[in-house]
Amino acid sequence: MKEDNGTGPPNRELYALLHLSPDASDEEIRRAYRQWAQVYHPDKYQATHMKEIATENFQRICEAYEILSDENKRQIYDIYGMEGLNSGLELGPKLNKADEIKEKLEKLKRMKEQEQALAHFRPSGTILANLSLPQYLEGDGIMEGMAMASDVQSQLSKKNALGIAGNLQVKEDSGGGFASAVFRHQISSSTSIEVMGSAGLRSLIGVQATRQLSLHSTATMAIAKSFHDGSINLSNSWTRRLSETASGNIELLLGPESSVGVGWEKKDENMSAAGEVKFGTHSFGVSARYTHRFSSKSHGRIAGRIGSTALEVEVGGGRKVSEFSTVRMLYIIGIRGIFWRFELHRGGQKLIIPVLLSRHLNPVFATGAFVVPTSIYFILKKFVFKPYFLKREKQKALENMERTATQVREARQAAAKAQQLLENVANRKRNKQQETGGLVITKAIYGNRKALKKGDELRETNDELSSQVLDVTLPLNFLVNDSGQLKLHDGVKKSGIMGFCDPCPGEPKQLLVEYTYRGDKYEVVVDDYEELQIPQLAHRI
Repeated sequence: MKEDNGTGPPNRELYALLHLSPDASDEEIRRAYRQWAQVYHPDKYQATHMKEIATENFQRICEAYEILSDENKRQIYDIYGMEGLNSGLELGPKLNKADEIKEKLEKLKRMKEQEQALAHFRPSGTILANLSLPQYLEGDGIMEGMAMASDVQSQLSKKNALGIAGNLQVKEDSGGGFASAVFRHQISSSTSIEVMGSAGLRSLIGVQATRQLSLHSTATMAIAKSFHDGSINLSNSWTRRLSETASGNIELLLGPESSVGVGWEKKDENMSAAGEVKFGTHSFGVSARYTHRFSSKSHGRIAGRIGSTALEVEVGGGRKVSEFSTVRMLYIIGIRGIFWRFELHRGGQKLIIPVLLSRHLNPVFATGAFVVPTSIYFILKKFVFKPYFLKREKQKALENMERTATQVREARQAAAKAQQLLENVANRKRNKQQETGGLVITKAIYGNRKALKKGDELRETNDELSSQVLDVTLPLNFLVNDSGQLKLHDGVKKSGIMGFCDPCPGEPKQLLVEYTYRGDKYEVVVDDYEELQIPQLAHRI
């Protein structure tokens, strides 16, 4: 199943209301409107309260049809939703054609994006503090060295950007630093040029050009002159997209330290991996890394480097502790010694603290340095961190329920009213399907994904969870067609379907459906924006 994180394609509520695909034709829209109008037309009902319910829902149907049957309004709605329709006066009175309206909307959108870019600076920085336990035990202090780097990117205009960076580093009794600036100009949609310069330990000036050769290939060429030793360095790199998730690159450097390197990288939702082989005039090296995501908040990492100047293995993991912050701990063993490395990433800022534990590769010490902190982490995770985060998530959920209580109550009342008018037709369809051994929805529950996973017993006894689900058996039986099939369209949020509502705003939702077909029992669970098409043999219990 697709992952549902509570978000999805916008501007689809009206399609859900009429039970339509976002790609529905004009004829399909007219046919759906006629079908719903027959159910909700006020003249069909005599009782006053039923007529009021019908009038309310009939107005919703008419509004949806009015928008989706108008080519101009539908295009605006598809791009910007009801907000775009309600702010139509901003588009100008002389825009009549759909293409003109869409072009104007896109222009307004680009202007807003440009304004945001002009006002937005993207700072990033790194603080590196090298600690040494052997040095501390020798009485020379624990701080071995420190470095700070900062970088600010600014979009000066649509085609021009400026980056300014600085670096300071200190090790024992020596130190230094440099400052650099890069000006980038976008010549065309496929070509850009950068002019760079730096002063300090790495004084140089250079120029770099990048061009997209094809849909999957990019080439970069650069030349730089160093003011430190007067050398000239040339570099060429080619990057090619190998698949949807993988890319490869070749890099050639010509200068005092000439080299050639070949690299590869693969990245998807659950993992990322990369490798590089590099040969130079005075050195060589091979490196690889693999990162696996255990969940949306935690990951593990393993990396290795071998070459003329390095031989080490790195193992560790990290966890997202808030929306913008991630912590990571790594264990490193190699020819330089045994290290712990602690990292804190927040936004574009990083704090990195490598701790040298020993310069000697003692097997017992190396094993202890890995096992002890790993054991402590899992103990703390089970007895401290996990209970704390579960308690915090529960508190947030309760606060969200209190904040949206009125909204949910009104939505439930509206859904119940809509189901009242569907009841007769839904029961008639259900009885007809039962007689022919067709598709009968025996149970359908829509709501909080966690509540659905708890099972029937807990859902019935836990007021908090039961309030976050909705019985939608009746509206789904109504939507079964004469051929004994039911389809809910992909990309359309299910809370917008007539007789549904959102019982837990902001929470990930799923739909559980139990049904019978030709005497057999079936069950399926789909995410909020996922397509549902039944009956299917794969759903049979």
